Amino acid sequence: MKQRNAFTLIELLVVIAIIAILAAILFPVFAQAKVAAKKTVALSSAKQIGLALAMYASDADDMAVPCAIYNEPGINNPGSAVETNGSFYYHLKPFDMLMMPYIKSAEFWAVPSDTRPINGDSGDDYLWDGSFRGKIIRRSFQMSSEISTAERGGYLDRNTGLSGIWWDVASGYSPARSMTMFSDPSNTIAFMEVWPSGAAGSSGGGGRVGALSDPIVWRCDEWKLAGRVHPSGAPGDRMPSGGDNCNDYTLVPQNKPTVGYMNRATYSMADGSARVLGWGQIRKNDFQMLRLIKLPLTGAAWENP
Repeated sequence: MKQRNAFTLIELLVVIAIIAILAAILFPVFAQAKVAAKKTVALSSAKQIGLALAMYASDADDMAVPCAIYNEPGINNPGSAVETNGSFYYHLKPFDMLMMPYIKSAEFWAVPSDTRPINGDSGDDYLWDGSFRGKIIRRSFQMSSEISTAERGGYLDRNTGLSGIWWDVASGYSPARSMTMFSDPSNTIAFMEVWPSGAAGSSGGGGRVGALSDPIVWRCDEWKLAGRVHPSGAPGDRMPSGGDNCNDYTLVPQNKPTVGYMNRATYSMADGSARVLGWGQIRKNDFQMLRLIKLPLTGAAWENP
């Protein structure tokens, strides 16, 4: 009788079990590799943004790019009615448009991991360049601006941020700062990757390229940064209380921070470099990495305000 060449049921089950074990081992590795690849792309974008900042400053008499400049009429907008409707917003040119000659591609502002929903063609966006009206390119990086610190009693600290606040422009206060004001540029954050994942955070990211919506991290916006444990009452996850009551933001269930890459995210530094940082590094010593002039703030009083 002719012998049949076939697997027995036991042999098939053994093969299936081996495949299942290998899959259980390799799938997490593949997932980590995918996250690492996305982090690499984001870090490259952060580096390009940092270099663009350095080139801008070189051409602007050592002045850092401001969050916006006023009284430069927008382009490609639908008629003079938009420009003269009583709102100054259409005359505010945001930092991404100021840096475009040095970045060339608007896609550098978007990172692959940022999939948060953003508004479409809304009147609130005040696009300086109307040609971006239909493009809807996510801006995954926000500019570092003035935040509230424990050293200032929980109120806004003018010794923080690459730029002042954009709405100060209309009141005559220039947000632009000289690069010579930074005592340690290589340890000073200029731009940060921000795409919070919670319901409230879905509109708390960097907005979209060309728009004034959500361009800066200011006051209590550090709740958005990657690595902060949420919700948490642990000292290391707290923000300054008193003044602007920033710590209240960390207790809101919907205020989930940026997921990032294993609780870290990419940052452009004031010297043009780029780094991957975690919450603890940024939170350390009352947000020392966001300060223009570094202060001798050390110890538990500044770690856990």
